[in-house]
Amino acid sequence: MQTTEKWSCGISKIMDDLSGKWRLNIIWIISNQPDIGFNQLRKNLPNITNMTLERSLDALQTKGYISKELLGHKPPLQSKYSLTVKSKNILPILLKLNNIN
Repeated sequence: MQTTEKWSCGISKIMDDLSGKWRLNIIWIISNQPDIGFNQLRKNLPNITNMTLERSLDALQTKGYISKELLGHKPPLQSKYSLTVKSKNILPILLKLNNIN
C-alpha cells in the first residue's frame, strides 16, 4: 500500500513503514530480546542476507521504530538494537492481529 497526497491515513502509513518480508519479524525478535546485536538477529533470521538485514534495520531506524546503539571505542563496534516508543505503542495492536484466526 502506498501513501499518497490524496490517500493518507495512519494505518496506510504504518503498513508502508512495515512492509517488506522481514521488518515485522525484526520488530518481533527485538521485542522479545531487547538490546539484541546484529549477529544475534542474523541467527534468529536464518534465511536473511546480511545486506537485507542491514537495509531493513536502517529503514526501521529511519522510520523511528528501532534505535541503534554502538558499543565500544575501536572497530569493530558492536550494535545493539531496541524498540522505540513508537514501536512499543503499536506492538499490542500487532499482537492482537497475530491472535486473529
